[in-house]
Amino acid sequence: MLAELESAVRFREAFFRDHGIDSVARYRQLRAKSAAESFADIFLVIDGWASLRQEFAALEESIVALAAQGLSFGVHVALSAARWAEIRPSLRDQIGSRIELRLADPADSELDRRQAQRVPVDRPGRGLSRDGMHMVIALPDLDGVALRRRSGDPVAPPIPLLPARVDYDSVVARAGDELGAHILLGLEERRGQPVAVDFGRHPHLLVLGDNECGKTAALRTLCREIVRTHTAARAQLLIVDFRHTLLDVIESEHMGGYVSSPAALGAKLSSLVDLLQARMPAPDVSQAQLRARSWWSGPDIYVVVDDYDLVAVSSGNPLMVLLEYLPHARDLGLHLVVARRSGGAARALFEPVLASLRDLGCRALLMSGRPDEGALFGSSRPMPLPPGRGILVTGAGDEQLVQVAWSPPP
Repeated sequence: MLAELESAVRFREAFFRDHGIDSVARYRQLRAKSAAESFADIFLVIDGWASLRQEFAALEESIVALAAQGLSFGVHVALSAARWAEIRPSLRDQIGSRIELRLADPADSELDRRQAQRVPVDRPGRGLSRDGMHMVIALPDLDGVALRRRSGDPVAPPIPLLPARVDYDSVVARAGDELGAHILLGLEERRGQPVAVDFGRHPHLLVLGDNECGKTAALRTLCREIVRTHTAARAQLLIVDFRHTLLDVIESEHMGGYVSSPAALGAKLSSLVDLLQARMPAPDVSQAQLRARSWWSGPDIYVVVDDYDLVAVSSGNPLMVLLEYLPHARDLGLHLVVARRSGGAARALFEPVLASLRDLGCRALLMSGRPDEGALFGSSRPMPLPPGRGILVTGAGDEQLVQVAWSPPP
């Protein structure tokens, strides 16, 4: 929903500029003549600001920005709170119209403490206006029949929301030829269009979330996308799957190895390290070769790890042997795709491999999780989300809500 409102502000900003509109009042006039959208004013109504901040802390910054920028383009924010202290100054300063009902403690009044004490306790709707005068709010008549008889049957245009589930094949079909050549993840909320993961620019991806949130399904979709977009000569997958949740996902020649135990993983990684060491540029490699990555040939290697917390245990982490190659991954054709439960992730991100991924600007998909884990990537923190949904963190401050394409297990 917030993405749709942000999109409306961007659209109107461009519309104002292109049509020489200098105020929202002029925009309303154009709307009446059907020269603009079918609606002039949009209201975001939040009942219980403190609860929203507690459950969806990551949304606060977007709402504050909307309150600061939206009013000039007919986008309004209306909210309720139990105390003024619940509203931070960055948002409070953007609120021009204020109504103060009876407070639990009149001393908290920001309008007039003396008058706030005189607001009756047992009279709902009584309060103070911004100038400190007593007021009473009219009880609305919500008789839908009478409203329709008086004003017709206008219906606000629906706000497009992400579907609860989106099928993998439909995402590929919607992507078209150009975007379809990339590794698709699902649909993004802002425009409802397919979203891709660019492993060429950013070689690694970390997926975090609670149990049953869709982490394994996300890995399954990515594995099938790698196979769809690359030949076996260009991409090989090493799947690390200690719980056997990715069995038979890949049955083509793209499968470079499937391991489900520490011993088998150690053997596979030993061979992989030998390959990566051979790909390290020798002193005589020219700048042109470095730029074109032409001093070696062979497939990119995608190491896909499900349930990372079962792999990196107190007795050791077999993936530590890849640590020195992670900073050179783009040059060596190495990609590490890791899924881990979000519980305890705040501590786990200081573990050497995950810490290196984060320091290298690894892209992250934060699926449903507990907000009390705190910020895991930049200002992004987990929040309760439906299965298959996550926040794709693609850069500093750049986040988008996505629904991962559902690819059923074999």
